[in-house]
Amino acid sequence: MSIESISCTNSGCNSVINIYNKNSIEYLFSRLTNLFRLSILAGDSAAQYWADIATSSEHPLAPLAHIPGVFAALWTPNTAPSTAITLGTSGFGFFGLPKHLVHFTTIQGARGIATASSVNATRIGLFGPGVYMAKTGRPVNLFIQSAAKIPIYLPTPRGTVRIVPYLVYVRWGLSPIKIP
Repeated sequence: MSIESISCTNSGCNSVINIYNKNSIEYLFSRLTNLFRLSILAGDSAAQYWADIATSSEHPLAPLAHIPGVFAALWTPNTAPSTAITLGTSGFGFFGLPKHLVHFTTIQGARGIATASSVNATRIGLFGPGVYMAKTGRPVNLFIQSAAKIPIYLPTPRGTVRIVPYLVYVRWGLSPIKIP
């Protein structure tokens, strides 16, 4: 019989220290719980950062800091559980993605895609670096060039996430998407 976990208390310390077998389910849950806690603390810190920029900066574009602040506020200690449930149950995320999406580019970008057989990721986007796609119409990126009107139809790449149904699908990262 093996020991799955040990709980002990440091002398002079009121907190319990849990030691788990790395192959146990308790270890996995403790790691996931810790990651969740760290992520919501980062969200809380980001929301405060953007709120400070929006309210204290004298830059004329400072009010735009409310945009990332709203997204950061969705992942704070009080809102993260509701956000996770809402996104998980409304079809957002990785589930129910269409089989094909459209990436819009410029004429020069289309030539590069045809030559390299891959779509390069944008380095700056509203939802972070990645390849932005849509099911219908142009993806909402706010950084997309007005000249990017050439549609590139591609099978939905692995790792694509639905952000706004029909309008924003992102495959995050800087690595290009290979076109078969």
